Order: sequence, then structure tokens, then C-alpha cells
Amino acid sequence: MKDILHEIAEELDHLGSLDEAIGLAIELEEEGMQYYSEKASVMKNETASKLYIFLADEEKKHAGYLKQYRESKNIPEVDFKYPKFEASFTEEFSDEKLEEIGILLAALRFEHKSEYFYTELAKRAEDDEQRAFFEKVAAAERGHYMIIDELLGSATEFRMQT
Repeated sequence: MKDILHEIAEELDHLGSLDEAIGLAIELEEEGMQYYSEKASVMKNETASKLYIFLADEEKKHAGYLKQYRESKNIPEVDFKYPKFEASFTEEFSDEKLEEIGILLAALRFEHKSEYFYTELAKRAEDDEQRAFFEKVAAAERGHYMIIDELLGSATEFRMQT
């Protein structure tokens, strides 16, 4: 079985230009936004729902950065502030805990692939400004990964029954 990250690198190698790669990135961000929006509406766990709303907004922002860059060739400022979900991580998940964890795992995988995708775009950048832009987007994706990982850790840790 081929590693999905290698498939991403190979797909980027087959694209004809950086503009095509940016087009693909915009599609991926919009798919992520749609996925997170759908999951936010079905989650019974309030923390998870808020997380998905946050992630949907982040994906929308990333698509906007990419569109702005594609249209103007000016590097936009990438803004990412690590949100404070920690206080809510003690909340128990609902009776559908396994389904909720499965959704979180899918989100974790998506963010990992996205980070890798932007890291690969940074390696293929045509100049230092482009490289810095893609590295900042990759760092934001890494931040998303860390948030999801924290929530997963909270959901899956052993709890002493009293």
C-alpha cells in the first residue's frame, strides 16, 4: 500500500505549474470547509462542534489566502491564533463517542495531509516569499492538527470509574 503523503508529492510533481497546485489547494480547503461544517452540525459534544466550526472558518480563510495570492501574486499575511479549547477538554463525549472519535480521526488525517501538502508546495516555491507563505499555511495546518490531537487525547484517556 502506497503512503498517502507520497501520493500527494507525486501528484504535485505531475502538476504543470504552481498555479495548478494553488487551484488544487483551493479545492482541498473548500472540501475541508464543507466537511467541517457538516460535522459541526451533527456533533452532540459541544466542544467538538465548536472545534469543527473553528476549523471550517480556518479552511475558508486559507482558501481566501490562496485565492488572493492567485489573483494578485501578492503574498497575504497568514493569521493563526491557537484557540483556547483546553477548558472544555474535560467534558465527556456523548453516547456516540466512537463515532465522534472517528470523525476526529478523519479530521486529524485531513490536517496532517494538508500540512504535508503545503510543506511540499514550500519546497517547490519559486522564491523566498512564496516559500514563507506556504510554510505559514503549513504551520497553521499543524496548529489545527495539535488542537484535534488534544481533543482526541482527552476523549480517549483512561478515566477511573468511581
